[in-house]
Amino acid sequence: MTDPDSLIADLDAALLDAGEDVVLRRLTLGPNSTQIPFDADVRASIRPLKAEELVGQIDQTWSRVILSPTDVNLAQFRLPIRKDDKIVQAGKVRNVEFPKHIRVQNVVVRIELMVGG
Repeated sequence: MTDPDSLIADLDAALLDAGEDVVLRRLTLGPNSTQIPFDADVRASIRPLKAEELVGQIDQTWSRVILSPTDVNLAQFRLPIRKDDKIVQAGKVRNVEFPKHIRVQNVVVRIELMVGG
């Protein structure tokens, strides 16, 4: 049987070795309708989408982002990650369009995002 803790540990090691530093951002509404960002520094794997995934309004500017729940939880970023949260990669703000939380034995072991922009 697959152990969620070992899956998360393997993902953490892979992101540490081959990932990059990004900012996970959620905008909340503050006084006078000002947007207040909550930022979390996390490691991520970011890859372009495959050609067969480019349909409709999804184009080559979109990417797949893999995050570990470890970094997200340590940064006290509230799960689930949702549409319109942001990923800041090398200073460029990208919008989360399709978030997916992968669970094994009812534990989130991996977070996959499709981001645009």
